[in-house]
Amino acid sequence: MRLRPTLSAAILGSSLLGTSLFVMAADDSHPPPPPNPEYAQWSHFKPGTYVTLERKVFEHGENNVGVVEAMAHPPGAAVMRINTKMVDLDKDKAVLEETRIDLGDGSETQMPADKVTLFANGQISNASDSLWEPSKPQTVKATEGDEDLTVMGNKLKTHWVETSIKIGNEVSTAKDWLSDDVPGGLVKEETKKTWNGKVLVESATKVIDYKLGS
Repeated sequence: MRLRPTLSAAILGSSLLGTSLFVMAADDSHPPPPPNPEYAQWSHFKPGTYVTLERKVFEHGENNVGVVEAMAHPPGAAVMRINTKMVDLDKDKAVLEETRIDLGDGSETQMPADKVTLFANGQISNASDSLWEPSKPQTVKATEGDEDLTVMGNKLKTHWVETSIKIGNEVSTAKDWLSDDVPGGLVKEETKKTWNGKVLVESATKVIDYKLGS
């Protein structure tokens, strides 16, 4: 499933740590590395399954004193569509093909397709050899619940998770609506980053299309 950056970083760090400890183990007393939750989610479906997300990103350059005016993005939202298709699946890995289209004023720019391999055992393709450890947040708050959402005319039962992470004067919040019935698991996401209470950037992501392979 497509995860928000904070959770992706946490999973990356824990997966690499688990792999490192497993390799260094001198006996069988250490458990194997944790399974890959993204592989587990995609493994419910068949090759040919795809999902398309639309993401809108709003940058508030007027609140970011560290951004040079000439480098700031123009007012309004940057819009992109991300299509993820599963092209291969077996008991060890799932191979995904991802394409992104950036939507401008009356124009579309399609990026070259990328292939991503999700290994069942938690291994990460193209991972750095060095162990990366994210900064420790000062405050982490999480709440969750259930909510029905309508996607492509169908009502889906989703489980939402909302997190708030504070590092110094920066606060990042994210709310994800998740469902195992949708490829990748992510149905909807809203994120926001603030500095001293002022919004720097916020985004909204939602599923606009998906189809199950047969």
